[in-house]
Amino acid sequence: TIQKGKPWGGLGLRVEQRGFQWNNPQARDCIFWEYTIANISDYDLPQVAFGYWVDNGIGGERDDELGFFDRKIDMAYSWDVDGIGQGGLTPGTMGFAYLESPGISWDNIDNDQDGLIDEKRDNDATKLVGPTDGIYDVAAFLETYNLKMEDLRDHWDADEDQDWDDGVDANGDGVYQITEDAGDDVGIDGVGPAELNYTGPDEGECNHKPDRREGDSEPDFAETDVSESDMVGLTSFQLFPVPSHSSEYHWFRGDQSMWELMDSDTLAEYLGNISNLIETFASGPFPLFQGRTERISMAELHSFDPLAGLNSDNHGAPALFEAKRIVQVIYESDYRFAKPPEMPTLEATAGDGKVVLTWDDKADTRTRDPFLGNINDFEGYKLFKATDKRMSDAEVITDGYGTPMMKNPIFQCDVIDGKKGFTDFGMVNGIGYYLGEDNGITHYFIDNEVQNGRTYYYALIAYDYGAPDIGPGIAPSENSIYIDLDESENVRSIGPNVQIVTPHQNAAGYISPDLQNDENNITFGAGTVEPEILAQGSLQANHQYKVNFTIDTLYTVKDYDYGFLYVTNGFKVFDVTDGNNVVYQESPDRFAFENIIYNDSLNTSYLKSGSIIHTDIFNGIRLNIYQPLDFPEYDRENSGWVTGSAPIEIIPTSQESKYFAWDYDIVFTNNDSAYTGRVKIKTMRDEYNKRISRSALITESKFSFYVINKSFPNENGYEMMDLVVHDVNGDGKFTYGEDRVLVGPVTETGRWAGTAFIIDFLSSEDLPQPGDIYRVTFKRPFFDQDNFIFTVNTTEGIDEEALSEKMGEIKVVPNPYIATNSMEPAVGNWKLNQRRRLMFTNIPAQCTIKIFTVSGVLVDEIEVNNSADNGIVHWDLLTNEGLEVAAGMYLYYVKASTGEEHVGKFAIIK
Repeated sequence: TIQKGKPWGGLGLRVEQRGFQWNNPQARDCIFWEYTIANISDYDLPQVAFGYWVDNGIGGERDDELGFFDRKIDMAYSWDVDGIGQGGLTPGTMGFAYLESPGISWDNIDNDQDGLIDEKRDNDATKLVGPTDGIYDVAAFLETYNLKMEDLRDHWDADEDQDWDDGVDANGDGVYQITEDAGDDVGIDGVGPAELNYTGPDEGECNHKPDRREGDSEPDFAETDVSESDMVGLTSFQLFPVPSHSSEYHWFRGDQSMWELMDSDTLAEYLGNISNLIETFASGPFPLFQGRTERISMAELHSFDPLAGLNSDNHGAPALFEAKRIVQVIYESDYRFAKPPEMPTLEATAGDGKVVLTWDDKADTRTRDPFLGNINDFEGYKLFKATDKRMSDAEVITDGYGTPMMKNPIFQCDVIDGKKGFTDFGMVNGIGYYLGEDNGITHYFIDNEVQNGRTYYYALIAYDYGAPDIGPGIAPSENSIYIDLDESENVRSIGPNVQIVTPHQNAAGYISPDLQNDENNITFGAGTVEPEILAQGSLQANHQYKVNFTIDTLYTVKDYDYGFLYVTNGFKVFDVTDGNNVVYQESPDRFAFENIIYNDSLNTSYLKSGSIIHTDIFNGIRLNIYQPLDFPEYDRENSGWVTGSAPIEIIPTSQESKYFAWDYDIVFTNNDSAYTGRVKIKTMRDEYNKRISRSALITESKFSFYVINKSFPNENGYEMMDLVVHDVNGDGKFTYGEDRVLVGPVTETGRWAGTAFIIDFLSSEDLPQPGDIYRVTFKRPFFDQDNFIFTVNTTEGIDEEALSEKMGEIKVVPNPYIATNSMEPAVGNWKLNQRRRLMFTNIPAQCTIKIFTVSGVLVDEIEVNNSADNGIVHWDLLTNEGLEVAAGMYLYYVKASTGEEHVGKFAIIK
């Protein structure tokens, strides 16, 4: 550049600028501005200052601004004196704070008063030095960096503030494994093994020494360690009325007067008349030598503070000062701060009077926060709903000053981890963050509080549980919500966690998909599995699914395959049509809501019983599962005679029956030796789990009946159970009506495995007859051999008969149309000049609508080509020439693609 009227060019500086924010309740009203200023000229610049010239215009009225500064925290701030802005709005407080100002590393002065002299960010580590080596003032050092004497340690000479942490290569192989703590020794790319974007070891990784090169370095060292600089800080602050535009004085086009403002070591409170003020503040002077780069960071801070404090003698601004404290934490952490969870992707399906919202599990499974050591600190989801594009009607939660601050969710779910209720750390203007109530994670929500034809805006955020142990605590972080509008407030783009939905009636003649259960579904378990369609748009047409349960075996009977006690601890859903791909599963490690509970005494988890549990959604479907019990028990209601009616009683045992809780048939014959007992060793127990005296047991007896296990067929048909007489009357033989028969399996070694149940013949006069069969049934939790199969049935085309009947139900909403209605976008616009709309309901998905005046003039024609299920269409109240229609009565004519017709009328009142 050539300076006008002068023989020399510009300063020869290259300036890079970037701004960034954190979506954290404590930091989201702060913008970080970072500048990298390089002298690329051929000359040294012996005196340079960096500063701001700000016409804040707080409140927009330009006549009642005031400002102040705080040298200790390097911040200047301004506010509107009467707290009333243009249009009656309440303006906030605005501050600018130096976080990183130019450093002078050669003047032998501790410019930033941190106990270090001439520290810098471009020196290489060459040797290890002692704990206090390089520290000029130990007391100042400890206070600045919030350390104790015992925290000081041997450190590398170029790591002046001692915050670079070495890693622990536990196995000594020279490479950090994902299970090892790499500390800051992650190489110049700054990415360690535990981070999602890690691609492998790079330069300097695992060499136990801080590394740098021009422009890059490991975390907490050199270029990435912002505190390794002997910063000048805020040196100048002045307020003055806006000067005349005819003068160059104090305008940035006036070089000399601007240099005088920035160069002067003046921090002066403004005591003049309150008016439209200009605020200048600067850091300097400092030399910028040829080829040298300076980094300067500012924080732009916004808050609402009580006027009484701002206008007092000390100009107190507690909310603004708290914001400065938070940005200082971020700065001192080298611009690393609590990171929100991975952003989920939200999907929405519009229905009739409802909206089904579903999302993926990326946030709860893939989140890693580098600020907290790459742990997964995901805590929950919040779902917000609004009827305006700016989501403003959802923002109803205020802070302690009454300022709208947070949105109120229509749904929230969180991890069952004991972290619940409101946080008592990281408070923002007096309020904590609500973490939920430990109700379990799910990935869908059905909103039934909607009106057909009205547009709704949904946003889903994932949040973490914060960092209570860092300083005074860091509040939970959550995802941002992004809806980009153009100047006409049309939506240009939205974030992946946002959906815009208009619920609607089904189209006339629409054939809804359904789910068909396989007729051959037979399960060992006593419960039920009912699939349900939630999101029709996500269904996989004509796909078949199979549900298979998993079990945890708590006890097994030695040497017998079918003797064990189990609980159902999860299930999997397979897409049979897609190669048996697992599309959904729940287990003790991961489940929806409170579907799986943990039993402390048994040290196991199992499916919740006694009420219907709902799964998460998969491919538009959820399962409603009912399991009546946790452990097996005798099913008295469903046991009984298949044929026969003699009085007998089946007595289960209190313990051993649970190990053999299968289905059995007692078959009666005319053969007195139909079965002969096999076991010889008498180790049987009764129904109370008490050992029966050997003298009261008769083994190897002959019986005219036998018992088979119907649950597990084998090569011989069914397993034959063993029978032992409990000689109750002690006569040494089996007597009907007095003695009982113990039923149980025999192990591979020929021993009695246990008593499955006991048969008690209640009458010797009325005995079962040959051919009679008594079935013994047990109720069980779902078993791992249970398979439940169902199919998604979808039908192409339309139901013409239903369409014909539905045509008479076509309506216009609202009718009459009066000025506006809730379906219109920007309905809150007081000028009522938003885009207008009314709605035709119950229409066919493919049809033509013609609108006429009562005199027969065609006003507009709408070609409807909706999805098969959508039975509404909006009209914008414009003619086919793009003109607004007049008030009056109108006729409409609807013709379906099948030829069906309907005629109606509506009125417009302006």
